[in-house]
Amino acid sequence: MKRILALVLLLTFVFAVGILPTAAQTAPVGEWRGSWPYVLPPDHTLNAFASNGLDDNLGTVYRPFVQLPFAILKWADNTYEGLLADKWGFSADNKSYQVHIKDGAKWSDGKPITADDVINTFVVSHISAYSSVWSYISDVQKVDDQTVNFIFSGEASPLAENLILKSFVVDSQTYGDLAKRGSDLIAAGKTSDSDEWKALAADIAAFKPASLISSGPYTYALSDVGTASLILHWQPNSIYSSTVKFGDIKLWQGDTDLTTPLVLSGEEAHSTDVYPTAVIDQLKSQGVRLITVPRGYGPALLFNHDVHPWDVKEVRQAAALVINREQNAFLTGAGSVPTVYMSGILDDNVPTLLPADVIAKLDHYDFDVDRAGKLLESVGYTKNADGKWADKDGKTIAAEFKFPAEFADFSGAAQDAAAQLNAAGFDITLRSLPWQQTSAAIQSGDFQMSVWSWASQSPFASRQFFGPTQRFNNGHLAGGKKGMDFPYQFEWNGQQIDLDKMITDASSSLDDSVRMQRAGQVALIINDELPFIPLNIEQSVEPFNEKYISGAPADDDPILKNPSGSDHWIIPWLLEGKLSPTADATPST
Repeated sequence: MKRILALVLLLTFVFAVGILPTAAQTAPVGEWRGSWPYVLPPDHTLNAFASNGLDDNLGTVYRPFVQLPFAILKWADNTYEGLLADKWGFSADNKSYQVHIKDGAKWSDGKPITADDVINTFVVSHISAYSSVWSYISDVQKVDDQTVNFIFSGEASPLAENLILKSFVVDSQTYGDLAKRGSDLIAAGKTSDSDEWKALAADIAAFKPASLISSGPYTYALSDVGTASLILHWQPNSIYSSTVKFGDIKLWQGDTDLTTPLVLSGEEAHSTDVYPTAVIDQLKSQGVRLITVPRGYGPALLFNHDVHPWDVKEVRQAAALVINREQNAFLTGAGSVPTVYMSGILDDNVPTLLPADVIAKLDHYDFDVDRAGKLLESVGYTKNADGKWADKDGKTIAAEFKFPAEFADFSGAAQDAAAQLNAAGFDITLRSLPWQQTSAAIQSGDFQMSVWSWASQSPFASRQFFGPTQRFNNGHLAGGKKGMDFPYQFEWNGQQIDLDKMITDASSSLDDSVRMQRAGQVALIINDELPFIPLNIEQSVEPFNEKYISGAPADDDPILKNPSGSDHWIIPWLLEGKLSPTADATPST
């Protein structure tokens, strides 16, 4: 009897030990202190596919801690590190791409993450026009519970691979009903121009989940969203729950104007915001470490092409010529550099993405007021008595320039550009708005001039061209919004072109030479037409207070090639536990 009792006790102990790693996990101690200009209540939503949702509230820096993408790109060697996935690759015939979910991956409610979740994610993204990946795939098919195949609609390419692997996967518990409706529409042969499709897209945009089910090691509820800060709480069921070293991630609400005193006081330990030189110098004097990484974008001057005279190429070219971009870069923020090639491609990427003969043809639009004047005269403008350029009817080149008040970089670039344009005889009136209103105005076409980012934080030509020429334009905005309303189809150099298709196809090949040739054609068109003016390219000089966080990479570590706006280095380093709180990083009140 004693032997039987001993065996029972032994088995009980073994069973208890076996479940200990999952059942007995406790939250790590310590608080990450960052910031993000998340949407304030009551507009804040947990919807992964809507405005005011997770992209706006957490951005590409913090969203991966809540919802894991398949992988993150390491820019230094152009390889991927798996997050939710552990295997991926092209099929032998290059007609599809396969992804396998890591063993043991679970949602915060304890349910396994499956291929069905992946399929539902991509169905909802298709209906809502949330992701550009559907420009390159035609279907997502289940292989087994952990494996999916993405079927290419055209050529296989590293861009399509990137869009697949960088996609955030959502849970079927929350989005399954919407996905089922979407699958039924697709099976019935409905397309995006059908009333049924539009109605479902509207329902997806209006959907307000009651809770957030996460795959990352953190989650939050609407009750965690305050006017001053948002708290992401550790949860035990993620594949990264046992490796992260922070119990909470505290995000102060706001951008540069609100976070400056926080980084100076040490209440914020790491920031991706743009700070003026004076603040950077003060941080240096305090001994705060500054880590410089590319931003992968810069501010661009946007035009509403439905508003005359911004529909006239020569007027846009003249505007580029009268803005001293050296000065504009200085006033944008520390580390910013003026754009040189004006091609729609980041200058550092021009030699690797464009052919040499194309690079030689690019107009740099160097500061030249006289050349600008001749261009304006060629399309019927002359200087009036007030020194303003006016047409034959006396109408000046006037515009209201909307810019986001909270974004120090965009605000600085906008105010300087407007001042330089006015000094050259334009008639520009500035109007500052909250950043969400500025973005909404651009998307709806309710603007004459504005400022937003270009280049889209991507190593691929198609994606750099995407922002803003497609991102804020007809056919790429939900609800039929017009955005910049730049026409895609027009005659250029004696040929009828479809710029939308050319941009989409520019990186759609596995052949490097083909991609370069296609990108070169698009670059020449953008350089000539100037649908937007790429003012400068930003560097991210990020305060990293080592009094509160330890484990940051050395300044020469290849991970710092990753831009701040995409694949930020803190994503893998925090998930893998390389970053730890110091004894001073106890939760704040």
